[in-house]
Amino acid sequence: MASAPPQSQKTSARNRVLFFFDRFFDRSLALSGVVLVSVLLSGCGYTLRTSRSASQFKARGVERIYIHPLKNQTFRAGIENTVYNSLVRAMAGAAGIRAVSRPENADAEVMGVVTVVDRSVSSQIKASDLNPKGLGSSAILVATEYMARLDCRFVLQSRLTAGATPRELWSGEFSRSRPFPGNNQIWSLGSTSALINESELDRTLADISESMARDVIQAMSEGF
Repeated sequence: MASAPPQSQKTSARNRVLFFFDRFFDRSLALSGVVLVSVLLSGCGYTLRTSRSASQFKARGVERIYIHPLKNQTFRAGIENTVYNSLVRAMAGAAGIRAVSRPENADAEVMGVVTVVDRSVSSQIKASDLNPKGLGSSAILVATEYMARLDCRFVLQSRLTAGATPRELWSGEFSRSRPFPGNNQIWSLGSTSALINESELDRTLADISESMARDVIQAMSEGF
């Protein structure tokens, strides 16, 4: 009759089996997690950055882009700088292209115009419904939420050179909206704080600008 293997051999074999299962399931779970995150992000409108956009730009000979200062056709002073800075940051995070500080160093140029900046009331209540209730007038409506809107137009064209007509490579118009809360002025029922609302509008427009800039770079790469 064969003798039973020593306890040390049993322990070693068991450890190898446990090690295998640990490694197998860790990697399987990790892979499943990556797939799940990719699916969720795709469903939310996001995509994982790959070399596809880089190859699209490179196929057209575009790797360095100069972004012109944007024009502002609205009464919102400084919004063109907000959108410009967002474009620079979005391009810095894009694969295969980079922004340059001088047009003569660029393969292509981006020009943009801010066409609409708007704020409208999207939700309101009676002043008498504010806390503490019953102190305000039921005839006065107070804004509780606003909708911020930002519209821009962009053009990507070949670099301007003496004696040559620039060629349009891509163009697009973008409109984005996002709500932000209306803030009631303390101890002044039936009114809102203009300073707080303006601050909230600036913050919301900056958020819209960042999101729009990423969409512009993505659309630019797919539009070739």
